[in-house]
Amino acid sequence: MKPPARFSVLRTKREHARVNALLAAAFRARGARSAPIRLHEGPVESLFLEELDVWLAAHALPNRYRNALGPGDPVGRRGLWPSVQLNLALAPGSARPQARFLRDERERIWVAHSGTLGGRQHGISRAAFVQLLGGSQRVTIDERQEDLVILGTFAEPIGLLDEIARLTHTAHEFRSALAAGVSLA
Repeated sequence: MKPPARFSVLRTKREHARVNALLAAAFRARGARSAPIRLHEGPVESLFLEELDVWLAAHALPNRYRNALGPGDPVGRRGLWPSVQLNLALAPGSARPQARFLRDERERIWVAHSGTLGGRQHGISRAAFVQLLGGSQRVTIDERQEDLVILGTFAEPIGLLDEIARLTHTAHEFRSALAAGVSLA
């Protein structure tokens, strides 16, 4: 499905909570295995989707819903760190993460990412990462224009999860190349 060019933001705290739960539900519906893991902030539940070789750790933090993603089976791994995050504010205006959960005119919820990778790694270039992903799309969100990497819609969960896995693996490879000293600017 071709992404629309116009979106609106989620409007209420209740809607943020409902939409955030859709991500873990999509992982579970596709057969993800649940297991406890340890991230830097402590133990959390993970969902490992073997078919796509990607894990999700979805949990609430004080100002946002954290949706940390990484490649491989996370169980038993030390120093586990996400490759990318699809975080969502707890309520409108409470945080501005790099992910965007958006509604189109037909009330479908879409997931997008700015292409900016956070973290404590030197040399991360948004432009280079977006180029590796195949580029971004200029969209209008409530009359404000933004360039985003559109991942897909919960109306088509298989395609959405495939794109989330591609984002996750690409972010991991990008970060690994930077750590190895390869310049990607």
